[in-house]
Amino acid sequence: MDGYSKDIVKEDIEKLRSIFPQCVVEGKVKIDQLLNILGEYEERDFEKYEFTWKGKNECYKVARERTKATLLPCESESVNFNDTQNIYIEGDNLEVLKILQQGYYNKIKMIYIDPPYNTGSDFVYKDNYKDSLANYKNIVSSTGKSNPETSGRFHTDWLNMMFPRLMLAHTLLKDDGVIFISIDDNEVDNLKKMCNEVFGEENLISSVIWKRKRGRDNSAKWFSKSHEYLLLYAKDKRNFNVNLLDLDEETKKAYKNPDNDKRGEYRLLATWARGTQGGVKYDFTSKNGIYFSERLWLFSKENLQKLDDDDKLVIKGDNIYRKLFLFENKGRIPETIWDNVSNSANASDEIKNIFKNIVFDTSKPIPYIKEMLKIITNSNSNDIILDFFSGSATTAHAVMQLNAEDGGNRKYIMVQLPQLCDEKTEAYKNGYKNICEIGKERIRRAGSKIKEEMENTENLDTGFRVFKLDSTNFNRWNVPLFEDIDINEYLNNAKEILDDRTEVDAMFEILIKNGFPLTEKIYSLDVDNYKFYHIGEDCLVLVSFEKNIPIDVIEQAIEYVPAKLILTMDAFEDTSAMVTAKHIINKDYSIQFEILGENDIN
Repeated sequence: MDGYSKDIVKEDIEKLRSIFPQCVVEGKVKIDQLLNILGEYEERDFEKYEFTWKGKNECYKVARERTKATLLPCESESVNFNDTQNIYIEGDNLEVLKILQQGYYNKIKMIYIDPPYNTGSDFVYKDNYKDSLANYKNIVSSTGKSNPETSGRFHTDWLNMMFPRLMLAHTLLKDDGVIFISIDDNEVDNLKKMCNEVFGEENLISSVIWKRKRGRDNSAKWFSKSHEYLLLYAKDKRNFNVNLLDLDEETKKAYKNPDNDKRGEYRLLATWARGTQGGVKYDFTSKNGIYFSERLWLFSKENLQKLDDDDKLVIKGDNIYRKLFLFENKGRIPETIWDNVSNSANASDEIKNIFKNIVFDTSKPIPYIKEMLKIITNSNSNDIILDFFSGSATTAHAVMQLNAEDGGNRKYIMVQLPQLCDEKTEAYKNGYKNICEIGKERIRRAGSKIKEEMENTENLDTGFRVFKLDSTNFNRWNVPLFEDIDINEYLNNAKEILDDRTEVDAMFEILIKNGFPLTEKIYSLDVDNYKFYHIGEDCLVLVSFEKNIPIDVIEQAIEYVPAKLILTMDAFEDTSAMVTAKHIINKDYSIQFEILGENDIN
């Protein structure tokens, strides 16, 4: 470990090297060579179609910059911390998405985000790329200023905020993963162009229009705004699969014919085409001896014969129909207009039902997000759903609700900036200082309510682990930026862990930066009165922050057969003891041995 998040650039270069080795020399990509191989030869005409804005190049840079920030566990604000598989993270999603690359790279099945719509009154994400963590702490210490349209950077600021986050989101998705993004008219055009660039326009699945609320707004200036947009992109359309949805009541009414063989109700469908196209030409005689002259059938002769043998044909004069039973209809294919996901439950009513007051007024309806979950995820798949603009945590609520309904084991990761609530808001008046407090409390209350009102929820996971974004726990990765400081002297004399952090905090940072999911468990272990920790029941990584650990104690610890052993520089009395330990471990044990911070001192 070097304290940094995953090196995505290095990963991408290695992928490129595996395909085009001649284009990577000494770790650098030879762009001209790559373009030549791909048949893109240099042109002098610089006028070309492209989507660009001021700051776009910086977006590419910031998305690839690594971070030393970490996530601090907060058990006191969690529910069922030790056993839950759900995660709630307070922090700037730009930094958090970088941290998540370690344990969740290519592992997320579905991302849903409802980003700021850039209306001029709700935009508080103002990135300072020179010091993202300091900028984050500055944001959460104030209510945030809006991004007024008169600034002249109305669209530019929003694009610079969204683009690097979408790039990081792309790398987290599984090969068959998808992203849903809610948006309105202000930025739908720019969002689609951005997504075309990040995900590839060939991976656009659909642009959904959904009816966002009940009734008509008669106070609207021109039109009553009834709809918004939902963009759906696949990581790779070749791997994309869609689930069929439950039949609506209107469709079920069409199955009105009872079957004598108790196969349920059925509807009649045509078996032949009246036009000149769309079928297979042949004549047909039913098993009852009724002859039909040559026509364009919608089935092959073998399949039509099988339908007849199974008593699934109905003959009426010169017409012949097939029976389609209700049980044979596996569901309805999703459509691009959703008018049934907010009429039955207004989002404000859902908030009021949980809190008794409308403490959050921009949440999405639960049925709306459940519709996405039904289309993409399966009940028995352990799918992970990520929402990094989680707001009031409707996505977490929807995941728990759907799991309760179909016995599913979906998991969620919520990420939200702890933006302060204005003193004039209902949220502040009801005791909620920031948006994260609303989100966490909603999950607590929703989980309890679901278990109270629904049956067979004994195994339903309504817990969540809370983490909070902060600087690294280790002094050696948090060196003060003083011009006159002697870094070597500082590292030699500094404590390993910051004074206001615990060893458990440090262990979670080691867990994160070794690529484990945030749900993995940490255990303590006593070895001859020296304290060790291990990650996972199988002791995958064994760690100790103890000082002056005798070599025989280290050997006792190794008997637990870890895959990796991590000790600090302080674990050894002197350099000689460290060299001896390295020699013994490398000679006698097949494990990875790391001395934390060994390469930090030059």
